[in-house]
Amino acid sequence: MRGKLKDKEYFDEFIKTYSDLVDNNLNKLQDNSIKEDRIHNVQHFTVGLISNIIFAKYSRGDEMFNKDVLEYIKKAMSLINESWKTNHLNIMSIKKGNQIEFLNQYTLSGYLRLINMASLSILLNVSYDHFKLLISYIDKDNVQDSLLEFLINYYDKERPILDNESYRETFDINNRYGRLKDIIVESDKVKASKELKCFLEKEWYNSFKGTPLYNQHKKSHSIYHGYWCFVAAAIVKVKDLDDTSFRGNQYYPKDLV
Repeated sequence: MRGKLKDKEYFDEFIKTYSDLVDNNLNKLQDNSIKEDRIHNVQHFTVGLISNIIFAKYSRGDEMFNKDVLEYIKKAMSLINESWKTNHLNIMSIKKGNQIEFLNQYTLSGYLRLINMASLSILLNVSYDHFKLLISYIDKDNVQDSLLEFLINYYDKERPILDNESYRETFDINNRYGRLKDIIVESDKVKASKELKCFLEKEWYNSFKGTPLYNQHKKSHSIYHGYWCFVAAAIVKVKDLDDTSFRGNQYYPKDLV
């Protein structure tokens, strides 16, 4: 057990329930039994279910470098790519007068989902053939974000350097995860490690305040799967940082590094 807020029985039941939902959705998608106007939404929802299963498996203490987890990530990558459509559910929109304007930026939940999938791919050595589906998804949205680009660059070294992010409106992502964006460009590895330790201790869990992710373990419904900061582990791997000072942090997935 790695997760300390729930017992093994909880995670056993959580994984079984969510796995059954994933199988049911995949069967319906394969059988073409879902109405055409709902297909993208079901694909999007299924990616979320898969992400939760992977979190829960890590929390339960599962061995993560195995075929089952890898297949889940590959399936999620495929579904992410297949679920794309113009102005999809992950795209942020704002209302201006009577008009809805869609922006080149992701909602918080959409952003975290992509960050997690990209980070897990790096940590679990997913092939470029599958990761490029995620790159295609982001590029079609024309979203330019420095943290996403940092993770993409691990696979695509020839990708042009990002000059500017695509955010035109006040964007909460940079308020919540600005320290991570400073860490990835920090050349001093000792300083970068200290900053990452500070982020894990003071900012990661607090970044969930005001969202459904905060205090999930206290909810009556079985929605808690773990508060793991996979992106911190990915940053450690990519930048080859010393994680000695925060390996015991409750949100740091040390067994993936």
